Amino acid sequence: MHKLSLITLFFLNLNLYFSQSIKNFHIPDSLKTKSFEKLENSYNKVFRIDNNKAELYANVILSKAKREKNNNLIYDGYYRIAHTRGLKAENGHPYADTLLNITRSVNNRDYPAKAYIIKGILLNYEFKYNKALDYYINAQKSAADKNPDQFYYIKKLVGILKTATGENEEALPLFLEYYNYEKQKIQTKDKDIKSYIGSIFSLSNSYSKNKNYQQSKLYNQIGLAECKKYNDYTHYTYFVMSDGIADYYLKNYNLSSLNLLKTETDLLRNKDYANLSIIYYYLGKIAAAAKNDKDELGYFIKSDSLSFVSSEFLPVTRDQYEVLIDYYKKKGDKEKQLKYIDRLFYADSIMNSSRQYLSKEIYKKYDTPILFKEKEKLIDNLNHTNFLLYWMLSIGFIALVILIYVYVKNRKKIKEYQKQAEILLLKSKQSVFAAPDSINNFEEKEVPRDEKAKSILSDEKLQNIKLKLEDFENNKMFLNKNITVDSLARDLSTNRDYLSKSVNELKEMNFSKYLNELRINYIVEELNKNEKLWKHTISAIADDIGYNNSESFSNAFRKITGTLPSYYIKVLQENKKNSAQ
Repeated sequence: MHKLSLITLFFLNLNLYFSQSIKNFHIPDSLKTKSFEKLENSYNKVFRIDNNKAELYANVILSKAKREKNNNLIYDGYYRIAHTRGLKAENGHPYADTLLNITRSVNNRDYPAKAYIIKGILLNYEFKYNKALDYYINAQKSAADKNPDQFYYIKKLVGILKTATGENEEALPLFLEYYNYEKQKIQTKDKDIKSYIGSIFSLSNSYSKNKNYQQSKLYNQIGLAECKKYNDYTHYTYFVMSDGIADYYLKNYNLSSLNLLKTETDLLRNKDYANLSIIYYYLGKIAAAAKNDKDELGYFIKSDSLSFVSSEFLPVTRDQYEVLIDYYKKKGDKEKQLKYIDRLFYADSIMNSSRQYLSKEIYKKYDTPILFKEKEKLIDNLNHTNFLLYWMLSIGFIALVILIYVYVKNRKKIKEYQKQAEILLLKSKQSVFAAPDSINNFEEKEVPRDEKAKSILSDEKLQNIKLKLEDFENNKMFLNKNITVDSLARDLSTNRDYLSKSVNELKEMNFSKYLNELRINYIVEELNKNEKLWKHTISAIADDIGYNNSESFSNAFRKITGTLPSYYIKVLQENKKNSAQ
């Protein structure tokens, strides 16, 4: 058995030092005598600023670490190479996979959690969100209580996933947690300047996604100041870019244009074509606001070209294709018109297949059926060669198959919502919805003695908060807008930690779910007994029960009941009609 262990260890070490070797890489003479500390500092200075240089330093670190058989630096070398290659839209997976293999049996503060993290980051860059989430969960399990840095960093990464899938409101608290942790840590000897400044940018970007542009600008200015204070310009260009975008939405067009143009050189140098495409899109929108058609078209064409180079398409840029199609339609240039219709088809297929964006406005003026008919007419009029005609018709057939698939899928979803609405009505007739783990229900539960011993709060504190929550529920205070753990804690004269822990213990759910269930259960009861509500818009109902918009209300309603409020109201109306007959 002992021999077997030695043999296993021997082959593990071989894997560690010879796996994923760097082909044809030679350490430049100028870097051969540099210490690891100087190489790491050089890497950190250029990371995200000049990723070609960053990859060079990472390769030198890995090569020297292998020669010196320094395991920790070997791990970090693979991590850095994988990350920089991912930022350059190059394949970093071989390095991440090697890192996973050689650290799987390691159990220290950083690994193997850090290996799972970089694998998830690379998958996130490729829009493979479900797979990325799996790796983040593995990282969270591996980090456990060993590394709070990783614990909060994973919160940020999950926030990025939520942002990518349009859950911006849910993502914001995660970015706030990460920022507050890094802000506290920057005051200590263990400060991580790059992570701290990165947390500011994540928060600024999240506020922008939530359309709170003034708050986004506030954190942009904080970020720019901190970049100068700590002499770390990793995120500087992106703060300027974010500020330019916020100014566009605030209609400060001159300032917006100035900031966006400042970022052009840095983004080009770093080959960040995805963000450069966004820059040109907003410059085109600014030109459109100024009625400068020539610049508008020029920037939109640049933005489109860079989107295809980076293979990243954002819903916000979709309307540039509508502008280009309209322009060439008015000019009678059918070839260019057809070109941008095809571009729009392709962009839509990328956005929809990645399931990155669930936007209401994804199909506006040029919805797919209209484009399909217009495309057929253009093909007939252009009278190209038979080969080109065959090619275009094939594309049209594929589009039709996709349309049929989407139609069938949507029909199934509609039927499921109708079915769940009928089940909900049946349940509400049998027993009225109750508040989640209400006070009365909670009192009837027999809590085992050993569970009581594990309670985080004292019985006196728990009882006090329980009574206050009962008043909160009975007085329907949950219908007020903008309720957060912090605001309710102030109203109940307690602190957010006590309140959050109390809700977890008393209601067996987190605060967000508790608040949503109170509101949804309430409105289901109201809809059952108040027919006047059926005539209200979903937005009006959402506003009545404390939601800021109809989308948040509908999402909460669906998560709790399995259907949408509009379908439930329809079932109520049909049930009344059938009863009358």
